[in-house]
Amino acid sequence: MSWVYLLSVLVSGFCMGLVDRRWRLFLFRRPAHAVVALSVGFVFFLAWDFVAIALEVYVRGDSPAMTGIEVAPELPLEELFFIAFLCYVTGVLYGLFTHLLHPREGLR
Repeated sequence: MSWVYLLSVLVSGFCMGLVDRRWRLFLFRRPAHAVVALSVGFVFFLAWDFVAIALEVYVRGDSPAMTGIEVAPELPLEELFFIAFLCYVTGVLYGLFTHLLHPREGLR
């Protein structure tokens, strides 16, 4: 059992949080809106995974970098953190591109 993949997702999320905090692009700009967007995105992609698992389109692969812990059949623990990270990165990128396209509004 290895925690390498989970740790890499967590470290990447922490680094993205530092970028977000420095330039207030998403969570540090409008926290309430960001939490709602993250929650909706997380539920959407988790439901997507459950449908893919039910249709047998998605199966958990074995990797020496993964913990081997499943939160549901064919759903590894790391997937939950990856979904949250994916939603967070998307929000930060949206904030960045919004700022680049509308620089006069500033980052407040």
